[in-house]
Amino acid sequence: MHQTGYTRASTLGPIAKVVAAAGGSIERVFRRADLPLALLESPDTLLPLRDHFRLLMVTSRELHDEVFAARLGRQTSMAGLGVYGRWVTQAPTLLEAIHRAGASLPHMLQNATQLVVRRFGGEIHWSYELSDPARDGRQQNEMLAVWYMIAVIRHFAGARWLPGRIILRDLPNRLRYPIAEVMCTDAAVGNAASAIVFDRRLLTAVNPELKQGDGLSASELGRVFDLPDPEDLPGHLSVLIELELLDRRPTLSRIGDRSGLARRTLQRRLSEGGLSYSDLLRNALQRRAVRLLCQTDRSISDIASMLGYDDPAHFSRAFERWSGVAPTRWRRLLESQVPPGTKRVARTILDRTE
Repeated sequence: MHQTGYTRASTLGPIAKVVAAAGGSIERVFRRADLPLALLESPDTLLPLRDHFRLLMVTSRELHDEVFAARLGRQTSMAGLGVYGRWVTQAPTLLEAIHRAGASLPHMLQNATQLVVRRFGGEIHWSYELSDPARDGRQQNEMLAVWYMIAVIRHFAGARWLPGRIILRDLPNRLRYPIAEVMCTDAAVGNAASAIVFDRRLLTAVNPELKQGDGLSASELGRVFDLPDPEDLPGHLSVLIELELLDRRPTLSRIGDRSGLARRTLQRRLSEGGLSYSDLLRNALQRRAVRLLCQTDRSISDIASMLGYDDPAHFSRAFERWSGVAPTRWRRLLESQVPPGTKRVARTILDRTE
C-alpha cells in the first residue's frame, strides 16, 4: 500500500451544481471515478486524496474543461467545510485564522497536506503543499485548494477581495491565461508549491463577524483528530470500507483492489496486528448503523437494506449482539432523550468500534 492522505467529501463543494450547469452528468462522473454518488449527501465521509484527485480529473474530462476546478472553486465557501470552516473563520484576526487553518487542516479536514506562510519583503506567500504521491488530477485539486484559501481571506477582507497573484505548481503555459481569467487575477507558474500572494498588512485585519461566545461544541471538538494516519493500515482500510458502504456491502477482494494490496497480503498484515477484515467490516457497520438510527425518518428496514442486510431481522439481531439492545429500543431511548440510558447505549457501541 502506498502512503496516502485523506480528505472529507465536503471539500468537493457544489460539484453537482457546477457539472449540471455545464451540461454534464454527475452520475456518469461518479461512476467513471468509481465512487458512490451518495458521497454528495455525506460531507463528513473521508476518502483517499487520490480518489478526490481522480474525481476532479474525471469531471474535467467530462466537461472538456481543463480549468474546471477553478470554476468550481468560485462557488465554494468556508461554510461548506463544516467544523473546520467554523473554527478558522471564528479567529479574531486573519493572522490567527491562517494559523488555525494550517494547524488544524491535517487533523480536521485533509492530511498529507501543509499550509505554509512565508514572507518576502512586503508580500506574504501562503502556500498549499502536498506529500501524497498521487499525480492524476493533482493540479485540479490545487486550483480548488487555492480558492478555499482565498475564501479564508475574504472572510476578513471582504467578498470581492482577490490576491495580487496566484502561483500554480507546474501549470502548463496554455492554461495560464484561462486560469487568470477565471480567477480574475494574475496567474504565475511555479516549480515548488501552489500559493496565493498578498500584502502582509492584511494579516492584521479583524474578523468583522466576531461574536462573544463563539466556539466549537464538545461534540465538534471530539472530531478534531479523527483522520487516520497515512501509514495506519487498519485506519486506511476502514476509510475504504466506510466509503464503499455508501453504495454496497464491500468485499475483501474489492477493498484489496482499492488499497492496492493482494488479498493474502492484506489478510497477513491485518493478522500481524491481531485484526481481520471481518473485524473492520463489523466495526464500520456498527458506526454507520448508529449514524443512520439517529436519522429518525429512516425505517429499520431501510437501514438494514442500506447496510447490505437482506432481512431486517438479521440486522436487528446483529445490532443487538453489538450493543446489547435491539435497534428499535435504541432509537426509542434516543428519542425519549433519557440521558443515562441514551449515552450509555451509544457509548457502548462506539467504544466497541474504536
